[in-house]
Amino acid sequence: MRKILSLLFNVSVSFIILVSLLYIMSAAQTRNNPAHIPSVLGFTPLTVVSGSMSPGIETGDMVVIKKGNKNIKPGDIVTYRLEDVLVTHRVKDIFDTNTAEVFITKGDANGIPDYKTVERSQILGKYMFKIPMGGYIKAGLRGLTGILIIVGLILIGVMIEVFNYTLVRLDKVEKIIKHQVYFNKQSL
Repeated sequence: MRKILSLLFNVSVSFIILVSLLYIMSAAQTRNNPAHIPSVLGFTPLTVVSGSMSPGIETGDMVVIKKGNKNIKPGDIVTYRLEDVLVTHRVKDIFDTNTAEVFITKGDANGIPDYKTVERSQILGKYMFKIPMGGYIKAGLRGLTGILIIVGLILIGVMIEVFNYTLVRLDKVEKIIKHQVYFNKQSL
């Protein structure tokens, strides 16, 4: 049972550290250029701020997109720039005009397609996966409080690992001592 709890704790801490590192890298990339959409290894974490993609993607979820606008087909979920806003919606249809390839998009929770079409150049990337409530976690890890939480979790994780290592070593020492006592009694 102790190993299961340790594993669950380690997975949880690792997840929070991963999200934190993504956030820190994102913050570092946008520090000098707030309009820049940060990415890590071509992946961009974004926080969902509306319910237009419910029930699959909810407000407060973190979506991770793969940067690029190639190989997009109807049914794919994409994130695109609409003026100063980022929108994550599903591609319903694609057609060519004389000047550009145009995408018709729609939020899953919306009754009708979006009123503005999207050109390929507006698309930042394709949806890969979501982290439920990851946007709330990201928001909670901002500033000094977030840094203290991360450092605290890392320290707790290290203490648990040291404690587990010590228990394993003590078990081994106890077995050796019992073994030696047994053989000492046998030799008498």
